[in-house]
Amino acid sequence: CFSLCSAAAVVTKDSWEKSILKSDTPVLVEFHASWCGPCKMVHRVIDELAGEYEGRIQCFVLNADNDSQIAEEYEIKAVPVVLLFKNGEKQETVVGTMPKEFYAAAIERVLKP
Repeated sequence: CFSLCSAAAVVTKDSWEKSILKSDTPVLVEFHASWCGPCKMVHRVIDELAGEYEGRIQCFVLNADNDSQIAEEYEIKAVPVVLLFKNGEKQETVVGTMPKEFYAAAIERVLKP
């Protein structure tokens, strides 16, 4: 179950407020596009992290082409970009393809009380 199923759920503009802004737990959102090669690498890393941080953080993916108004709202100019939210506020941004430790470190900062 590698590329077929994902630990990260899909979020759209319709579910954004409920899933991201009103979440009781910190949330990670990966902005991607279907044509983006590096996004696939980031996606695998995010899936791994979703498993490792299960119960402590929720992970979502958003197609920036399909939901461009959300991407514009957060000034996403290129993909992949990972945003971390806590209490509805954007806390961390990781731009581009980074080693897994970068994402884990950002998650750890957001999880700090």
